[in-house]
Amino acid sequence: MRKNNILNWIKLSSFIFALSSLFASCSNELDETLQPANNGTLQFVVSDFPAFGEGTQTRAIGTQDEGKTAWENGDQIIVTLISQKYGEQAAALTYNGSSWSTEASLSYLENETPSVSVFYAPCYEVTEEGTMQLRSGMQLGMTEYLSGNYEMDNGIMTITFEGAIRTYSRLRIAGLANQTLTVTTTNFTPAGATEVATDAYTLTTDNNGNAFLYGVFAEDATVIVKQGNVVLKDYTFTAEKNPNGTEHNKSYALDARPVIDGTLGGKAEATEDDITALVEQLKEYVDNGITTIIVSGSESAIITVGNITETAIGEAIYRLSGNGNYDENNPYNGKIDLVLPDVTEIVAMEFYAAFALNSITLPKVTTVGDGAFTGCYYLKKMTFGSVVTSINQSNSYVFYEVGKEVDGGSCDLVLNCGQLQTEDTYKPDLENNVWFKPSWGGNVTWKSITLTHTGECDECKANQ
Repeated sequence: MRKNNILNWIKLSSFIFALSSLFASCSNELDETLQPANNGTLQFVVSDFPAFGEGTQTRAIGTQDEGKTAWENGDQIIVTLISQKYGEQAAALTYNGSSWSTEASLSYLENETPSVSVFYAPCYEVTEEGTMQLRSGMQLGMTEYLSGNYEMDNGIMTITFEGAIRTYSRLRIAGLANQTLTVTTTNFTPAGATEVATDAYTLTTDNNGNAFLYGVFAEDATVIVKQGNVVLKDYTFTAEKNPNGTEHNKSYALDARPVIDGTLGGKAEATEDDITALVEQLKEYVDNGITTIIVSGSESAIITVGNITETAIGEAIYRLSGNGNYDENNPYNGKIDLVLPDVTEIVAMEFYAAFALNSITLPKVTTVGDGAFTGCYYLKKMTFGSVVTSINQSNSYVFYEVGKEVDGGSCDLVLNCGQLQTEDTYKPDLENNVWFKPSWGGNVTWKSITLTHTGECDECKANQ
């Protein structure tokens, strides 16, 4: 009885794999089967992947990611074959950027019909012994798991993913870039599994801050996202929002960024208990390696202490920093990268003596109050995303000793390129790294001044 070896061109010259589109693609016409090259190697054609296609309701959460849309160098498709004679075997087809190949062989008898499965599942690998196993550190649910179809006719096997259906959804967890998260789920069946997952996941976000889970969340399933001991998100797929659970072939997004509500739930005024809670929250974040902190809300809750009225977050950072008493041994010095995405004004003395600040990002701020950043000794970088049109400096220096304890004794400044179009007081001197001239004379010199180009400066307009 003759033995057939497939996936081996030398032994079976007529054995051709043809891989077509995973799903229909309007831009890709690579559906034809290529013949083996004269050198005896096999060639394969695979067209693009489809996007999951997040709805508009998820696009505001973190950085949208449409998912895998095309085969990439190093991708693998696994073929398993069960022969009565030779048992279960596995081989991996590997994509090199233009074609598919394998060095493995799968054996069966010429008069038998072997059982064959084909699938794309990056969490799996094929061993040297021809068996399939989970890659080190991988769990089902961390990657896609797509089954393809095949046909065998006179020693020719055709593999196709055309018409393949994702029987699972994708959960995009939006966090900060390159962070390690612990994700615990209930009633979650991973892609490729038949049972609910019981082990927690350790996921690392990519450069866009995204991590992913693939599978089905049943109605009332839960997902808890933690960094260290900090719970960043505790979410339930309720029957109201997700009747019958998540839908197949649909992407969902979950905001798990370290966000503090600057309004404290819509409060106009904060209490002492609120400030104490904020200080403890900041400590917990930093102690667990969460140093980038986003404060939401355009109208921050305020508190009056003595004769100073400022925001709750500003007061909390002030107290975390030592209540105005500089201590070079304070463990929170220069630890916080603060982002205020919604505020348009930094009030007077808001970040006075904020030794805990390492950087601050202000996408919408146009107005800066008196003494707002005085004594930010450890501030390495300050970023204004909008054109600053008003800086109040009536009683104290707004930027006095900013970056004093930073290497070089100064702070890097990032300005909107439209700042070059402002009047002299607010126009930067890029050659001398000078920005802002107090009314009583002198200049504020920065370590460096960099422009973000938004189409408002002459350079931008010249390139339009």
